[in-house]
Amino acid sequence: MKLALVVPALNEEDAIASTLRRCLAAREKVVAETFVSELVVVFVNDGSTDRTQQIVDQSEFDEVVKVRFERNRGYGAAIKAGWQATDAQLLGFIDGDGTCDPDFCVNLLKRMGETEADVVLAGRLNPESKMPLIRKIGNVLFARLLGLVSGNDLTDSASGFRIVRRPSLRLMSPLPDGLHFTPAMSCICLLDRRLRIEEVPMPYEERIGRSKLSVVKDGLRFLFTILFSACCYAPIKTMLGASVIVTLVTAIAAWLLAWQDAGVAATFGVAAAVALIVQMLATGLICHQLTFLLIGSTRAGVAERLLQQALYYKRLIVGGTLCVVAGAAGMLIGSVFHVALELGEAALLTLLIVTWLLAVAGGMAAFGGVVLRVIWAVSEKQKAMLRDSYPVRTPTALGESPSPDPTLAETLVNGMPAVRARKTISYRI
Repeated sequence: MKLALVVPALNEEDAIASTLRRCLAAREKVVAETFVSELVVVFVNDGSTDRTQQIVDQSEFDEVVKVRFERNRGYGAAIKAGWQATDAQLLGFIDGDGTCDPDFCVNLLKRMGETEADVVLAGRLNPESKMPLIRKIGNVLFARLLGLVSGNDLTDSASGFRIVRRPSLRLMSPLPDGLHFTPAMSCICLLDRRLRIEEVPMPYEERIGRSKLSVVKDGLRFLFTILFSACCYAPIKTMLGASVIVTLVTAIAAWLLAWQDAGVAATFGVAAAVALIVQMLATGLICHQLTFLLIGSTRAGVAERLLQQALYYKRLIVGGTLCVVAGAAGMLIGSVFHVALELGEAALLTLLIVTWLLAVAGGMAAFGGVVLRVIWAVSEKQKAMLRDSYPVRTPTALGESPSPDPTLAETLVNGMPAVRARKTISYRI
């Protein structure tokens, strides 16, 4: 089995020569101590403007596969281009700044062989790590957030040294082109039950040269990557958590407004918050249905299962419609009969806001139920395209067991099994 080790580089003239030498020297050890029969080193120049390319073009690196970008396209794009330059079954990558030891591929491969993991990464966060403090704090925070979202532990979600099985990449698509390539892969592997990721602690040295990582810019990218992946693979859990946060913030804001004798403003705020919460929950349910359609069922907690049952599409449609009717009736009664009911200005405004909110929330719920039903129907159609839901039977004598029609022929649509097409049969009636 062949392993391709990609070394992406952007202006790494100070470290690239020593990194490639260590990668080439590691080949013998990796082949001798693991199940890998060949290790290919692939260098990708991600638009460097210094002497990086001239150094790699030296004769001592003739055995290195070289890929060059004319302009900077991103860390993730460089790794993917390196993978496309080889037919290896195992695909790895390592930072070109001298912080990681290529010999550690042995440890990663052994763990992969023991666990049959799809991805094995080198964890840099350990007591011996020489990572700068600010980056260490950021990685720890992201790891805690990812653990909260996925329910699994991973100390270093952004590690730039890992090995991946090529067939597993199709389950990770799409992966971004930027520096958030690694946290995106980690998120998907932790959230997708079809994938398995393992981590092996590794010594981490100080980098040679200046880091290309922006603490604020790339930190925000990492954060959005984690949250977006959570919305894709655990939408109900994510939206439920966001709803709890909105509820707490709204309760505090309403209490402060009421304390300052601004009750009407508090009512407006609560109304807007409730509408937002209903919309978030509906979004979570819709995303959950889409996720189920595309990748199958995912792990769900007790609260998520109860919420799925409570917000069944029929309940959403019926309950939402009733809320719309009740809200419209309340607004009509308040507008027409407020004098007869002796409602003051504040009471009338509160009634109108509450009934308006009821109607809007009901409308969101009803339309959400319709969307869920449509998604379910599309899912059933997709299943029907992959199998014959109503197999045609040949006419049989009374009392005989029906047998499959021998004239059925399976057709392909874009290489996928589709609806079975039946050859023309004439029946005499």
